[in-house]
Amino acid sequence: MNKNALILANGEPPTKKLIKSLLVNAALLVCADGGANSASRYGLKPGAIVGDMDSVLTQTLRKLGKAEIHKVVDDYSTDLEKTFAWVIDKGFHSITVAGATGGRLDHFIGNLSAMVKFSPKAAITFIDDTGEWIYIDRSRELRLPVGATVSLIPLSHCDGIVTKGLRWNLNFESLELGVRDSTSNVVADNPVHINVAKGNLILFHLFKTVSPRKSRFRGPQKK
Repeated sequence: MNKNALILANGEPPTKKLIKSLLVNAALLVCADGGANSASRYGLKPGAIVGDMDSVLTQTLRKLGKAEIHKVVDDYSTDLEKTFAWVIDKGFHSITVAGATGGRLDHFIGNLSAMVKFSPKAAITFIDDTGEWIYIDRSRELRLPVGATVSLIPLSHCDGIVTKGLRWNLNFESLELGVRDSTSNVVADNPVHINVAKGNLILFHLFKTVSPRKSRFRGPQKK
């Protein structure tokens, strides 16, 4: 069984309630640099802090003195990338990341890029109080609440997308930013199956269940 690691990044921190619920299924809590400041405020005790240590506060390091410190000086990778590499090297192949969303949009996009980069080595999910971002890789089976709103977000040109269990399923179709997207679909049945032949596809699951009147498939229509 794959062990799950929970990474607390330095983005907008989720609620303490959400973090505690995620810790139930986590074998290890690791902070990506300044994410340790949020852990300290919440009274959490991470097993390790990874990064170049330019965002973590001195008082945080004193308070979390029992945590392993892994300082990685590398201008070519972000603190989240450094943390992904360290956690995967420790044998974790299932990773949940909190604190990777919100705040600066450029940082969030960079975090999504890190998700794509490391997903071949681990199943990675971003989560906050609004929902979760799940990297699909080539094939994924998910159990989601019936009626939940989901969107498929192509980070690159995606071909051969096949879905099952959604109200509006795709059948060997393509998605691409600026060309065609798939937002506000609805879970109709479980399990939900998603396959993609080519490209980097993310599923966003909105935690608050809504019932949109229709799914939006924007772009060129089949003749």
